[in-house]
Amino acid sequence: MSFQKLRFTASGTALAFALTVGFAPAAHAAIPTPPSKVLSAALDAKTPYEAQVSCDPRPKPGVTAFAALMRARYKTGYVGTYRPCQGDTSEHYDSRAMDWMLSVNNPTQKAIANSVTAWLSAGGGVMARRFGISYIIWNHKVWKEYRPERGWTVYTGSVPHTDHVHFSFSWDGAMKRTSWWTGRANGVIDFGPCQVYRGQFAPLRTAIRTVPCPTALRVAPTSAYRVAVYGQSSSQIAVAQRRLGVKADGKFGPTTFAKVVAWQRGRVPVTGALDKATWAKLVSTPQPSTPAPPQTPAPSPAPVPPVAPWAATRYTAYKSVVLRQGSRGSAVVVLQRGLRVTPDGAFGPKTRAAVVAFQTRQRIARTGVVGHPVWDRLEKLDYPLIAYRGVTLRQGSRGAVVVVAQRALRVTADGAFGPRTGAAVKAVQLRARLARTGVVRNQTWVAIENWMKR
Repeated sequence: MSFQKLRFTASGTALAFALTVGFAPAAHAAIPTPPSKVLSAALDAKTPYEAQVSCDPRPKPGVTAFAALMRARYKTGYVGTYRPCQGDTSEHYDSRAMDWMLSVNNPTQKAIANSVTAWLSAGGGVMARRFGISYIIWNHKVWKEYRPERGWTVYTGSVPHTDHVHFSFSWDGAMKRTSWWTGRANGVIDFGPCQVYRGQFAPLRTAIRTVPCPTALRVAPTSAYRVAVYGQSSSQIAVAQRRLGVKADGKFGPTTFAKVVAWQRGRVPVTGALDKATWAKLVSTPQPSTPAPPQTPAPSPAPVPPVAPWAATRYTAYKSVVLRQGSRGSAVVVLQRGLRVTPDGAFGPKTRAAVVAFQTRQRIARTGVVGHPVWDRLEKLDYPLIAYRGVTLRQGSRGAVVVVAQRALRVTADGAFGPRTGAAVKAVQLRARLARTGVVRNQTWVAIENWMKR
């Protein structure tokens, strides 16, 4: 896929790749039958689960085509795809997932969701394989193409999926390489991109890869700068923007993304993220200037600027700290409070057991050692809106991020930022003693998060 040919649409927000389609309600209670077409008898290969390892905001043709097909057929519910990467794993972060906003409280939408999910999963998932759909979550249940023998099982995640259907796609499905679109059964599995450095994002997908990823990974270069990705805002991003020669507004948008990708080629893995490898080379590379006279010492590297107050949490200062049994100090206290164990500042057997239990629940390596993944997951649980703090919403904005704000504000989550949503924002701003602008950005996200926890 050519990056230059992509259309960036932000709906007035920094989440430029949130795809939004179909806002009209269903017109009739009698729902259409699922789409149909003449297909070959041969079936696409069953694909193993392909976890998200890259942070890729570029729209994927198979996902957008499936969204358009559902919109054309049912004419209800908008669809959200990309979300800014966080510390957990989600196919939304590489644009291989979509949320179709259908509610169990709307009889017509519920009937549509039930019909479509039954159609896709029937017969062990024949139609799901033709679209390259890896798994589906709907109304407290989950179905997996790679484990069809289990059928629909109880979903125990924190979000019950009663107001939307979640679809995750394999790489073949995301790239539109399956039989519904091509007319031919796909028998060559694309396993997607591979990580180069341990704990860092994989390069952006550029070609089909038919063998699994290597398990032995290199240790990432070190840098005091934090990893930053598309959709985020921070003063550190402005440092990179100055080095890259783009407007230093601290917002990681499409222009910065394109510049990062172009700069990475031939230097470091092309991840599209300001990762450790990129920071290590970018901040040590002198900026173009007039040659200095002999004996003039080279300028020192730019100091790491502080994180903006609205972007910081109680975990921010400890993201680079590694803790294990025997560790002591304030970082251990913060960890223990996050795990809801006695905060005595001593990492003993009970704290380690709590860490292992947390890693098990979060489906990350059960090492008992606390590093970036654990800190990020704790932060996400305690600060559920942190990924959106750099996103700006105002009256007229639409899309998946508006729904996030509306749910937190406890107003109708229709994805359209209108007068009622604006009034709710102003009410929260008043309580938080912020300027009553009705615009959601930075500190207002923090105020909304505090309000939703009440």
